[in-house]
Amino acid sequence: MANFDKDKLSLVEYFLKQEKYTVYKNKARSNNNVYLYKIDNKQFQIIRIIDNFEKDLNEFIIDDEVVVSLKGFLSKKQQRAKLNVLSVVLTEDRSQIIKKEDGDVILAVDKTNYAAKLQEFYPKANILTENIENSNVGALSPEELMDKINDPDSNITKHLKELSQKLSYNNLVITWIISFVLLVFPLFIMLFGANLLGISNQTPSSILQLLFGGINRDLLVWSNQWWRLWTFWIYDADIFTTIINVFLLFLIARFTEAILGRWRMVVILIFGIPLVGLFLSSTMPNFIFAGSSIILSLLWGGLFTYNYGKDNLAELVSNKRTIIVPIWLIVFPIFTGQFMALLIVLVAFFIGSAISFLFDVNLKQKNGWTMLIYPLIILFGAIITILVCFLIRPYVPPYSPETIYTLIKYWQLGLIDKGTIENMLRNYYQLPKEKWPEILSEQTNALYQLWQGVKF
Repeated sequence: MANFDKDKLSLVEYFLKQEKYTVYKNKARSNNNVYLYKIDNKQFQIIRIIDNFEKDLNEFIIDDEVVVSLKGFLSKKQQRAKLNVLSVVLTEDRSQIIKKEDGDVILAVDKTNYAAKLQEFYPKANILTENIENSNVGALSPEELMDKINDPDSNITKHLKELSQKLSYNNLVITWIISFVLLVFPLFIMLFGANLLGISNQTPSSILQLLFGGINRDLLVWSNQWWRLWTFWIYDADIFTTIINVFLLFLIARFTEAILGRWRMVVILIFGIPLVGLFLSSTMPNFIFAGSSIILSLLWGGLFTYNYGKDNLAELVSNKRTIIVPIWLIVFPIFTGQFMALLIVLVAFFIGSAISFLFDVNLKQKNGWTMLIYPLIILFGAIITILVCFLIRPYVPPYSPETIYTLIKYWQLGLIDKGTIENMLRNYYQLPKEKWPEILSEQTNALYQLWQGVKF
C-alpha cells in the first residue's frame, strides 16, 4: 500500500491555512482519518480525508460514527437543515468523483491529481498543484528536468526564477553585514593594529583572539565581560582561515537568508551564538574560543535541518551548492588533527539545528508534540550543562597567562583600571587560600609574579 502521509499533511495544511477549516479531534484513536469542519462554509461544512480505503467506492459510507458526532456538534452551534460532507479518498490508481443527490461528494484521487481534482470545489487548490510539482523535482530524470526548465510556463521555471530573485545580491541584508564585519575587522587589525593599539607583531594569536572579543571562562564569567558572548565569532587570527571562512559564510548565509528567510536566520544567530559561547566556555575553561567557524556551523545546522527530507527545487539547489561547507568544517579538522575545532563545529551545528527545527514544529499536527523532543533535548541539555559547569567554581584552573596579558593591555589602553584587575585576581576562588591545592598555589604565585613585573 502506498504511503500518503505527506499528501495527507499537505491537504490538512491547505484546508487549515487557506480555507480556514478546523480539525475535529473527538474521535477514536484507531481512526486514522482526518476530519475538518467550517460551519459557515457554503458548500461543504465537513471534510473527511481518508488514505486506507481499498473497497469499491459504491460501498463507501459517508456518515460514519465520527461524521454523525461532528454533525451533532455543529448542529448545537448553529441550526442547519443539512450539513454536507466532502470525502477525499487518497488511492493508488483510482480517480473518480461521486456526487450524491443530497450534496455530499466522494472524491477519489491519487498522488498526481488530487490537487487538480480539488480545484473544482476549491479554486485556491492550485497552490497544491504547484507544491506537488515542485516537491517531486528529486524524482525527475535529467531529461525531464531540462524539459521543465526549458518550458517557460512550468512551475519549476517559475520557482527557479523566484529562487534566483531571492538569491539576488540586492535582497541579501544580513549576509552582507556579517561578511563585511568578518572580512574588514581582521584586516583592519592586521594592517593598523600595531600603530593604533600598540600591538606587537610577535603577539601570540591566542592573546590577539582575547583582545578582540574572543571568549574564555576567566574573562567571561569571573571578570563579568559578558559582551564577549556576541563578539567571539568576529576575529580570526589567521588570514588564510579568514578568507576561506568569509567566502563559505557568504555562500551558506546567502541560501539560509533566501530559503529560511531573514528573520529565521536572525533568530538562529541571536540565540545560537551566545548559547554556543556559554557551552564552550563553561565545559572547557582552559581554552580560548574565537573565529567565524561558529557562524558557519550554526547556519549549516539550521539549513541542513530545514532541508532534511525535502526534495523540492530550492532545497536540492542549496544542498548541492553548500556541500563544500561541511567538508571544510569536518574533513579539514580531521585531516589536520584539530579535533578541538571539530568539537566546536559539532556543538554549533546541533544548536543551530535545534533552533531551526523549532520553526517547523506544528503542534496541530498528529506528531506535533513528538517533534519537540529533538530540539528540547539539545537546547535544554545545553542549558543544564552550562548551569552545572558554572556552579563548579572552586575547581576551575587559575587565570591563564593569556588572560593576564589581555587585562594588562586593556589597562594600557585605558579600558579598565588596575584596582578592578587586582580585585578580579583576589576574588577568583571561593575557597580560602590556605585550602588551595599545592599545584594551584604554585601556578597562582607564578602568575602573580608576572603581574607584579608589569610597570604601572
